[in-house]
Amino acid sequence: MQVALIAFCLGVWLLQQQTALPSANWLGLLPLMASVLLLPRYSRPVPETLRRGGIALLCAALGFAWAAWRADLRLAEQLPGHWQGVDVDVVGVVSDLPHANARGERFVFDVERVLTPGLPGLRRVQLVRYWPRDVTPQPTIHAGERWRLVVRLKIPYGTHNPHGFDLEAWMLEQGIAASGYVRESPAPRRIDPHASTLGGRVAALREAIRKRISAALGEAPYAGVIAALVIGDQRSIPHEQWRAFTRTGVNHLLSISGLHVTMIAALAGWLVASIWRRLPRRAERLPARQAGLVAAVLAAFGYALLAGFQVPAQRTLFMLIVLALALWGRREPRPFTALIVALFVVLLIDPWAVLSAGFWLSFGAIAAILWVSFGRIALPTRLRGWVTVQGAVTLALTPVLFL
Repeated sequence: MQVALIAFCLGVWLLQQQTALPSANWLGLLPLMASVLLLPRYSRPVPETLRRGGIALLCAALGFAWAAWRADLRLAEQLPGHWQGVDVDVVGVVSDLPHANARGERFVFDVERVLTPGLPGLRRVQLVRYWPRDVTPQPTIHAGERWRLVVRLKIPYGTHNPHGFDLEAWMLEQGIAASGYVRESPAPRRIDPHASTLGGRVAALREAIRKRISAALGEAPYAGVIAALVIGDQRSIPHEQWRAFTRTGVNHLLSISGLHVTMIAALAGWLVASIWRRLPRRAERLPARQAGLVAAVLAAFGYALLAGFQVPAQRTLFMLIVLALALWGRREPRPFTALIVALFVVLLIDPWAVLSAGFWLSFGAIAAILWVSFGRIALPTRLRGWVTVQGAVTLALTPVLFL
């Protein structure tokens, strides 16, 4: 089971290394490769190894095909070339935290309807609304609002210098089909200040929390760090601070990591289980331990959504779900199995996660911790265990941080 899931993930990774989508002709080999599932188990080691190798190869091919299909769907959503620079009338919801600078405000816009006839389905775009000249900048776009805008779009394009930021890959990963700017004539019109979509509500809640943090901390130099640790808004960190964090190798600590999600889940689970034990009728129907597990998973899911559902938060959430299911069924939880299942689910939902540094840092750190912590006959002392874990994480992440 574990080998099959790892092979699937390797197939997803392999597709992301291709410069172009492969032809669909090779999919005809999948039924032939699937015939390995009809083979019985062998008692001799060599045939059994070959059979398992064939199953792993089949799973890798399925991962490759899954990622290719998802990529084909996403590329089909991109803006056609002849629609570049044309005024397009759209209605949609601001689905992410807007960010303002000296020139204007930038935001992600989930398109619900394209009112301009002839344009195929457009789902998500990144827009800029420029400030008027000689006017004090005042943010006008807020998360969770529904707007009708006239925009001019272009196909995602960015220079890809060696070791630099790949804008096109990032937009493809985020599902952004085009970028552009808002036209002021005709004037943009706010249709609904509180859109009823799940993404809009979560984005509005995140922006409200960011405003409260900003109001409480003001111009404090650590205000952006607090916003990054609470709602996963790393863009609130000033550029100079972020460069210092990057050069010192601690930038990965400023994202919502497994430690934060696990802490929230543990507190919620402990609190609910403690209260549940004092309710005899409830405890007779559902044991306090299981009630605590449900509360822990729900708290982790809510916090992951609040943090933008980034890869480290996803990994922790799916690991917690697997471990909670094991404890619910009174089975011994296996952390490595939970990690592999989390890896599989993350790539099943988002095959482009392998392109982000957070993916490698998150799974690499947990794999190193599990490698030196679990399955040991003798438990180390607290100090020795702490030093061992820190050393393992440092050795595991140093190559990735250098890259």
